[in-house]
Amino acid sequence: MKQWISLLLALVLSLALALPAGAAPPEQEEAAAWQLYYMGLFQGTDTDAEGFPVFSLDRSPTRAQGVTMLVRLLGQEEDALAGTWTTPFQDVPDWAAPYVGYAYEKGLTNGKSETRFDPDSTIRASEYLTFVLRALGYVSGTDFAWDSAWTLSDKLGITHGEYNASTTSFDRGDVAWISVRALPAPCKDSEQTLEELLADRGIQYNAGRCTWEEECVTCQKDKMVFSLTPTRESKEVYTSFEVTSATANGLPCEIEQYPTAAKVKEQCQKISRKEDQTVTLPDAFSLVYLRYDEAAAKEAATETVTANLVTYPVITFKLHCTGTLPDGSQVEELVRLDYYIDGYDGIF
Repeated sequence: MKQWISLLLALVLSLALALPAGAAPPEQEEAAAWQLYYMGLFQGTDTDAEGFPVFSLDRSPTRAQGVTMLVRLLGQEEDALAGTWTTPFQDVPDWAAPYVGYAYEKGLTNGKSETRFDPDSTIRASEYLTFVLRALGYVSGTDFAWDSAWTLSDKLGITHGEYNASTTSFDRGDVAWISVRALPAPCKDSEQTLEELLADRGIQYNAGRCTWEEECVTCQKDKMVFSLTPTRESKEVYTSFEVTSATANGLPCEIEQYPTAAKVKEQCQKISRKEDQTVTLPDAFSLVYLRYDEAAAKEAATETVTANLVTYPVITFKLHCTGTLPDGSQVEELVRLDYYIDGYDGIF
């Protein structure tokens, strides 16, 4: 028997989820960061040895990062990068200049003084909530007070009392969580949500891609087998999906795969004959076998999960994949799957 912690992180977050007061759990902040990453709205501070983004969600966000997120949430990053902007600030790094310049000329941000923007200073919850509310079209000083922006964000359902005048801890995880919570919020004096506004500007989660979910159909010692199936909402289905590399807690996996619906069907027929029973995966477009050193992966685990009073090491599988769409275009995907194992099952 196997149990799962999370599916593909980009798919697990429910925007409709309403949390009680208190910070979002780390796994939901991580899921939020992945969703924003796939929308092109949130980038990592670095990449790890396997090429995956490092989100550094426990770090304090800076003013430059906050303004960058504001411009992206407005759907104006392309315009910001293409424009020529003039500001009086002498301390803005080159990478942040287009974002600060755009926001300054549009009246969305000010400096700390006439010549200093202070890009590396940290921002507080009220400041970032102000940026988000401005992205929705609200005006500080008219619609809300910038130093108590949570009053309006609570009313709009973006926040639920997590932030107030006593809030002292605010990190990049909060930035990701607030930003995702803002997507279904309506813009000022409009029924259009921020997510719909971004879609109109060409920024959409998995736009034009096959969206899918995985299922672990076999968990045996040193082997995991995953089937990949398109979601009901998927606009397209990959004609081929290949895993080019995979690791388990940083250790290499041996890959055996059946990367098309036809190959999956053939493999199911083979297993059916071997097991003398009917085995089908009717909607799967890919079947992936990962063989790995389970004991070594557990030893290398940096996270654990407790279930039924037992603590298990978390095994994180990281996959580099290439999906081919019906028109022949290819999509590069980074896939992270987190599992803990409390037993074995499956016949594949």
